[in-house]
Amino acid sequence: MNKIIKKTAAVLTAACLAVGGLSVQALAASEYNDFDYITNHVSIWVPQKLNITRPSKNVKTSATAYYITGNSSPEYELYMNGETVENRGKSGTFGVYVSLDAGENVFEFTQENGAAKAVTITQGKGYSVDIPTTNKVSSMFPSYDVGELAGTTVTLQCVGPAGANITATINGSSYQMRQVAAAQTGIPATFKAEYSVPSVDKTTNLGNVKYTMSYNGMNKTFTSGGKLYAGGDTLLVQVADTSSSIFTEGKSNSKFITTAKIGATDYVVDSNSSMYKLGMGGWIYKNTTKPITGGTSDNVVSNVSYKNTAHGERFIFTGTAQPVVTTSRSEDEISITMHHTTGVDSVSTENSKLFTDASVSESGGDTVITFSRNTDYDLWGYVVEYKDNVTTLYCKYKPTLSGDSSKPLAGILVALDAGHGGSDPGALGVMNGLGISESDITANTAIAVKKRLESLGAEVLLEGSGVTKKTKADYVERMMPAYTNKADFFISLHCNSIGTNQNGLKPNGIEIYYYENIAKSFSNTLLSHMVTETGRASRGVKFTNFRVTLNSCAPSVLVEMGFVTNPTEFDDLASKRGMFNMANAIGDGLIDYLS
Repeated sequence: MNKIIKKTAAVLTAACLAVGGLSVQALAASEYNDFDYITNHVSIWVPQKLNITRPSKNVKTSATAYYITGNSSPEYELYMNGETVENRGKSGTFGVYVSLDAGENVFEFTQENGAAKAVTITQGKGYSVDIPTTNKVSSMFPSYDVGELAGTTVTLQCVGPAGANITATINGSSYQMRQVAAAQTGIPATFKAEYSVPSVDKTTNLGNVKYTMSYNGMNKTFTSGGKLYAGGDTLLVQVADTSSSIFTEGKSNSKFITTAKIGATDYVVDSNSSMYKLGMGGWIYKNTTKPITGGTSDNVVSNVSYKNTAHGERFIFTGTAQPVVTTSRSEDEISITMHHTTGVDSVSTENSKLFTDASVSESGGDTVITFSRNTDYDLWGYVVEYKDNVTTLYCKYKPTLSGDSSKPLAGILVALDAGHGGSDPGALGVMNGLGISESDITANTAIAVKKRLESLGAEVLLEGSGVTKKTKADYVERMMPAYTNKADFFISLHCNSIGTNQNGLKPNGIEIYYYENIAKSFSNTLLSHMVTETGRASRGVKFTNFRVTLNSCAPSVLVEMGFVTNPTEFDDLASKRGMFNMANAIGDGLIDYLS
């Protein structure tokens, strides 16, 4: 018997036979006897006394219906205006979707222990949420480093108090900003000014935009978070995210072409308010890139080499630039197009286990390399990497179960991400900011999952996520540990929600998002175990291009574990038992998938 896990003889035997090609049975939740160990870090709980969390005070609204939420003592019945409140969570949270009549609507909640709370919602035309005033400038353009071609007209923009006088200063010149729409004095309002990007010989950093506000006798200057660059003869941009989707058109609902990896560089031929059109033909989001003031997009390869590692193979192209690489994968081959690249005469696969041959062709200044798969070896995933004008195609071997019945996941590296965290609470859920939020649940669940996977022998990365950050973790911080360490799996944990004034009692269940084909079958396996272990409904697996799913080196998924706007699911998600079940489901899912 393992100190942490107790397994039946049948499961032990199945795990031992894994290396021999037989399937490994996933552990049933009843076979784990380490509940206290897996959940002893959990310090969140739902207050079990009557309170109304939404609205937290009397409100006025023009809506004709309202979703009231709160918490209560689960030991006693809960009544609203004398009627029993149904569908409470096991810890006592509740939600009631009520219709509103014109005028005052009083809702009184009572319990048999004498607790009572009431709230008045006044309905009428013209009512809206009270908007607080401001005395500062915020939402300043640019919020990230952005480049524009010479002659392009850009809109300098910020939010400040209505009635203020605001000027924007860039590259030594100041511009009077106009308030876009009339608003009550002090209410946050949008201010704009037009600016024409100057002609320059080479890409030039024009600096941050400074916004100077005069308001109520106060003069204060605020500085944008990003810098503005002017493109010279060529504006070069480099991918700054670990991965960034490239689209056929300059809008997010167009078709995907590929995902460009961090460090890829190309020149800009056109742009709109949020995207660049690159020289390779596709469009990319500006906020996933950064302008660079040196270098080239023309890649002349002078050497091609190969290196074998314990977990994969590297095809290394030494050149003069870091080109965007378009990739595609089928059962029989992998094809890569290195844009703006010449000089690749041949690629040797003599020492490769994964490929039997590689053909090379040039077309329109691009180099296309097609690798023929060796069906005797499994390709797990691949990724394009860059450093000092060296482009590397890393191809990863399929990881395998250890054959050790007590540690079947020994040798497996899993990267976990606790969604949101730090200064970002995520969805507020039924507590509406007066208690547990999404980030509390994801952080505590991620630690439980880490313990479960480690108990099964896996190594787990949890750096850069909401568990370890005091400030909001950006996408590069979340994803980079998985890329750098070539993790075998990446799992991002989140909780679902719906709009604040919709009926939160209706949506329920688990859904998993994926982008790469390698992650689709893993998503289905994982979802099956989660539904079985938690008892929640399946909402299916869904294709999308969330940034955390854009990892082609290993199955990478975003899991929406349940709805924090649904009292039943919220209470289970926030409970030790719910976290224990989710941890078991993920551990079992990994074993099942690798078998």
